[in-house]
Amino acid sequence: MAMRCRTFVRFHLFFTALFVTLAVSSFAITAGENVLYSFPGASSGANPYAGLILDTAGNLYGTTGGGGNSTKCNLGSGCGTVFMLTPPIGSTTTWTETVLYSFQGGTTDGSGPQSSLVLDAKGALYGTTSSGGAHALGAVFKLTPPATQGGAWTESLLYSFKGGTDGSNPASALIFDTKGALYGTTPIGGANNFGIAFKLTAPTKGTQWAETLLYTFKGLSDGGKPYAALVLKLNNLYGTVLDGGASSQGAIFELTAPAKMGGAWTESVLYSFTGGADGGKPYAGLILDKAGNLYSTSGLGGAGGFGTVFKLTAPKTGSTTWTESVLYSFGGGPDGSYARTGLVFDTKGSLYGTTGVGTGNSGVVFELTPPKTGTAWAEAVLWTFSGSSDGGNPAAGLAISGTNLFGTTSLGGQYSKGTVFEVP
Repeated sequence: MAMRCRTFVRFHLFFTALFVTLAVSSFAITAGENVLYSFPGASSGANPYAGLILDTAGNLYGTTGGGGNSTKCNLGSGCGTVFMLTPPIGSTTTWTETVLYSFQGGTTDGSGPQSSLVLDAKGALYGTTSSGGAHALGAVFKLTPPATQGGAWTESLLYSFKGGTDGSNPASALIFDTKGALYGTTPIGGANNFGIAFKLTAPTKGTQWAETLLYTFKGLSDGGKPYAALVLKLNNLYGTVLDGGASSQGAIFELTAPAKMGGAWTESVLYSFTGGADGGKPYAGLILDKAGNLYSTSGLGGAGGFGTVFKLTAPKTGSTTWTESVLYSFGGGPDGSYARTGLVFDTKGSLYGTTGVGTGNSGVVFELTPPKTGTAWAEAVLWTFSGSSDGGNPAAGLAISGTNLFGTTSLGGQYSKGTVFEVP
């Protein structure tokens, strides 16, 4: 079951890259790309499906879906890793990879991480694995840094999914609230097998984290199959579902915290996609601007049916209606298509993201610039992946630091096992 789910997630991300024929267009803007690291496989990791996070020192952290020093997973090619990339020191230009942890699989450890990490104030890393755990249905883990520099990081499983009402096979990253609780989703499991939203609360005594089921999706008008991380605003959570909604093309939802502790969370659908010009099948998570508006991508729909970048505008005072607008419709040519990944803002309000498909079917990095007049956002392709030494098929969004963008490709690179790249 776990292996089937992991294969499905990867297939779902890239199925269009195998079949789509791209149209010829005139997009030719490039910014340059630097490969910071090519994964060689084996103990150093292989095939990163998740994005990156940065610490204050400029180190990059991420996960790989394969590789590592275990032979229990992926036909003996590893159960995945957590890695750190350290920036160059002095006159050198070489980034240094350190494997912080190799997953061992089985029932005592996780395997096959597909999501980004989150960092706490003490430098510990948290994430999910799509497989492994006590019931072989995925887990939530913590990596604690060593007490002395150069020591080994310590991994602990905070929760193993059982595959019943508590969900299974998480594909999303986690988020913290101000009290240190963790929130996430699973795309399957739950009472209706359409996934759940959950909360993990740190123990007050002992070592057992407690899972609270916030919502079980029915796969109907309320949506189903949340693959992405949640976003927290005040006490409410926002997210996307790939299926369900009024037209069965996915939806944006809000989970409202109960007025009294121990009460039930309330789910409301803010927008249901039609699969037409407005987009459809949102796979990626959301980001918020200062006004509380939500942004993301849809994998299908739009003017040409190749997916969109969209905005959901928060209701005006006295209203409860959210308004969806398409900022950009992918054309199915060199501008990219079938976006499955989230977005990041820069300080000027431009949006950046990736698609797994572009010229040569290996994906692009794009920028969307807000309009100075009118309503049309302008897209620029910053890099088109060749699928060879520069990487190919990014399965995750970007991290931004100043004017530099950082990301991963699941394929390509020197060893054809994926890369970490920078677009300056």
